[in-house]
Formats: sequence, structure tokens, C-alpha cells
Amino acid sequence: MQLPDGATASANPSWVVADMSALIHQCDAELAEHDAELDRLTSGIAALEAKKEAVRSKRQQVVATREQALHVQETLITAAQAGVALRTGQHDGGTKFNVVPDPDKRDSPDSGADASAEPPQTAADGPTAEGGPPAATDESTDFNASRLGPRGMQALQIINSSPGQEWTPRLLAVRLEGQEVEADAKAHNRARALLDDLTKKQHLVKKYRNNTRRCYFVVATATEAA
Repeated sequence: MQLPDGATASANPSWVVADMSALIHQCDAELAEHDAELDRLTSGIAALEAKKEAVRSKRQQVVATREQALHVQETLITAAQAGVALRTGQHDGGTKFNVVPDPDKRDSPDSGADASAEPPQTAADGPTAEGGPPAATDESTDFNASRLGPRGMQALQIINSSPGQEWTPRLLAVRLEGQEVEADAKAHNRARALLDDLTKKQHLVKKYRNNTRRCYFVVATATEAA
């Protein structure tokens, strides 16, 4: 609103009143515009918050489903490992084996002493009731099927077919179970247990390569067996 020519605001109070009224209407219009914008923003924020809550709820459901899947997976893996162990024990007479990094290595030559030591004396080969010496046993045969078992007999037959061979657990495992177990540490452990058992029964002799930790087994001669 502009002043008339030659007039001043202080000289014309009615004009000031009219100008303030126009300013008030202008402010009211701007306030209404800002209020409308705020309403739109508030409504938009509310919609975003609702979407955010919906996404958060779905995420929590996915997390719960994932945890359940992990639990089921762990349960199945544990059951599968137990099944493999049970089947392995059934094939190998219930013998349990420990996995080692290199099945052809031992910690030291002295560490193999326990593995090749004689088994503890039992009532069958202990002193007689009269306090005399242990009862005599028949050692005239090369092996006793009831003591070796089917797998031990198979291993001994394979070894005796190549009496000059230096047998390692890996080599025997491959001959017993096939080429696919060449890198299978569990199969090597099973073969090592057979070799140690045959050594205890004096069918084999354990030797070390040039005083190193690497050992091998050879067929026992009559002098070594004695």
C-alpha cells in the first residue's frame, strides 16, 4: 500500500491502520500456507514411521527364521556326524580314532613306545590258580582269526602279499579302502590302528626313518617276533 502524494504515515493514521490490516492478512495467508506444509510433512513422517515399523517387524521375523534354520542345521550336522561315527565304529569293531594332522608322522621315536607296547595281562594268560607260570598258548600259526577280526585279517593278508614293502598308514588305507582315501586322515588313523595292533601281536615291526619322526611297518621275521 503506497502513501498518497505529499502525505506521510504519521500524518495519516487511517492509512497506517489500513496498511497494518493488509499486513495482517498477508501474514495470515503465509501462516496458512506454512501450516498446510507442516501438515503434509507430518502426514508424510507418520507414513514413513509406519513403513519403518513394518520393515522392522519383517526383519525381526527373518532374524527369528534364520536362528531357527541355524539350529536345525547344527542339529542335522551333529546327527550326521554321530551317524558316521556309529557306522565307523560298527565296521571297525567300535574302535575310536583321533584325527592327526599328518598320519605318517609321530611326535618322536619315544612317543611310539606306548603304541607298540605289549597289551596288559589278562586272566586268560595270567598265572594259573596254583600260582605257576602263565598257561601256554598256541603260537604256531601266523595269526589268530578270533583276535585279529575280519579287518585285521584282511590287512595282514595284504601286508603278507608284499613282505618287502615298507607299510605306512596312508599306503595301507589306500590298499584297504581305495585310492579316494589317500588324503583322508580318518582312514589313515584306522589303518594306523590296524598296524599298531598287528605290531602288538608281533606280526609287524615298527621302524623309523633315520631317527626321524616318520615311521613305517615291515613284516616281522622269526627273530624279531621272538
